[in-house]
Amino acid sequence: MRIPALFCGRGSPRVRRRTAATSDRTRTAIGVVVGIGLACQMLATRTAAQPCTSACGDFSGDAFVSAPDVAPFLDCLGQPVDPPSPCRCADLDGSGAVGMADVALFQRLFGAGSDEAAPHCTGAAPAAANLTAYRPQHRGGYAPFQRTAISEADEADLLLGPGIRRNAPADVDPFGEDDLIEVQLDVAPAGAALALRRGDPALRVWTTRTRQAGTEIAFNGDKTGVLPIGPAQSSLTLWVEWAAAAHGEAELHVESPAVRTPKDTLLFRTFRSIVLALGGENQVPSDPPDPNAGTFVSAVDLYQSGYDVHMYDEDNVGADGSGATFNEAATAIRERGVTTVAIYGYSHGGGSTYDLADRLDVQRAGLGVFEIVWTSYVDSVSNDSDFDTAQELRRPPSTGFHVNHYQRGSFFQDLGLDGGPVPNSVPPPSGLDVETTPWGAGCTHFEVDDFPQVLNLMRSTLLSGVPIP
Repeated sequence: MRIPALFCGRGSPRVRRRTAATSDRTRTAIGVVVGIGLACQMLATRTAAQPCTSACGDFSGDAFVSAPDVAPFLDCLGQPVDPPSPCRCADLDGSGAVGMADVALFQRLFGAGSDEAAPHCTGAAPAAANLTAYRPQHRGGYAPFQRTAISEADEADLLLGPGIRRNAPADVDPFGEDDLIEVQLDVAPAGAALALRRGDPALRVWTTRTRQAGTEIAFNGDKTGVLPIGPAQSSLTLWVEWAAAAHGEAELHVESPAVRTPKDTLLFRTFRSIVLALGGENQVPSDPPDPNAGTFVSAVDLYQSGYDVHMYDEDNVGADGSGATFNEAATAIRERGVTTVAIYGYSHGGGSTYDLADRLDVQRAGLGVFEIVWTSYVDSVSNDSDFDTAQELRRPPSTGFHVNHYQRGSFFQDLGLDGGPVPNSVPPPSGLDVETTPWGAGCTHFEVDDFPQVLNLMRSTLLSGVPIP
């Protein structure tokens, strides 16, 4: 355990005799001091002055002035404060001595925190700050998804927190800049002085979505200066990018310019996977999705769960696999270092799933290293034209895992639109004919993609096979 030098008086901490009126808080703090005495003896040989980076009166570094801070403060009463004395951090008012004025400040701060660091303590109340990150953009905005905030409980979670696309220099987005993550900073009181601290220089921060010249927030090492929050401003919109050629994860903190105690933290991690969802004929990608478009119901669910999901109309995939969907996948592999691809589709979207996987596989040498680790069909129909009714019974090329659901209707029920068995599919050996189940008996092509049992099997196998980060 690292023990800050400011816990120690001159040399090792000393436990002085206290009066009967000694408070319970003080007795608790004395026990803390005794417990760290040996560590302080080692610190006593240090001679270089260290800056006071904790908030005023917060000797334990927990962002509050409380019982563990009492004894370290009292041990400095009457002690020298000139460097290299660790008691300079107890000289709260900067008078050159630890005296009654410092005691008054310490009492004022007790039970709270501070945005100041010694020797510039005034006892002013600290500001409050909160960071809210949003799920990724798409093609210059959020559509077809809604702008979706990450919950407070998930924002520092490595899997469920803010994913971010790698945005290395020379990265060209085919549909406009959409790799930056929106972050809203809320502050109270309005105009509070705050700063950001980053865990990796790959994190860069802007005040414009498209990184306009002159709008980058400068870091000096790992920390910014005071953020550009106006006197009457209670929120600031920031845009965060991962400007490096390597993958990774890093924290972004908001804190006082004077101290290194975070008020809130986001944990960013780069996407190594992409999920491509292809609907059926006349199904439009949307959020909220049409409840009768199960492909997009599941896509929105995966997006909210932290995946980099892209919804497309099946006609965005040509008969040869080319088109906007292929361009997005190719950009992700070449420019963003994505190595894991998942594709799924319903009806003609199933046929397009085959065509897209085939083109990716054929052009693999020119794209980079990647795997199509998971694919899925729901009543898959070949998509060589809008009027194609042929069953798509081929397993997508090079896929590592394929899920297949289908039904056997009649011409009068579903105009002859049927999927069928696909070799080496899950459930084995060739997928599930849902009409053989109690819940799917008698279903038609137009409802097979909406069964919870179908969507749940797709989700569970994707979650187990496709990593979020």
